[in-house]
Amino acid sequence: MKKFLRFVGELKNWGCLSFTGALCIYMAIDWLFGGEYIRYSLIVQLLAMCGVITLLQYVFFSGQVLKKTSYWLRLLIFCGLIFCVCDGFAWAFRWFPMDNPGAWVSFIVIFFVAFVVLCLGFEIYFRVLGKKYDQALGRRREQDGK
Repeated sequence: MKKFLRFVGELKNWGCLSFTGALCIYMAIDWLFGGEYIRYSLIVQLLAMCGVITLLQYVFFSGQVLKKTSYWLRLLIFCGLIFCVCDGFAWAFRWFPMDNPGAWVSFIVIFFVAFVVLCLGFEIYFRVLGKKYDQALGRRREQDGK
C-alpha cells in the first residue's frame, strides 16, 4: 500500500507540473499571437496530453521502471516520445492549420526550445538541491564525529 501511495503522489506532482507548464506555455504563445481566451475543449485536450506525458515521465525518470539506462539516453528517447505525443495531439485536434507549414515549424521550434529550457531548469534545481544535501550531510557527519 505504501508503494502505491508513493506512486500516486509522484504521478499527482508530475501531472500538476506538466499541466501547469503546458497551460503557461500555451497562454504565452496565444498572448504573443493576439489570443484573448482559451477554449474549454483545449484545456481538456491539454489535460489528456499531460496525463500521457506524466505516465511517460514516470516510466523514464522515477527509477521504478527503467533502472540501468543512462540518463542522457532516457532523456533523448523521452524527448522523442513527448514530441510525438504533442505532435499527435496537435494534429488530431487541429491545433494548427494543416496546410500552414510555418505554423508547424513554429510549433517544432517552440517545442524544442521549451524542452531544453525545462530540462536546464530541472538540472539547475537538482544541482542546487544536491549541494544543499551534501552540505547538510557534511554538517551531520561533523556532529556525529565530535
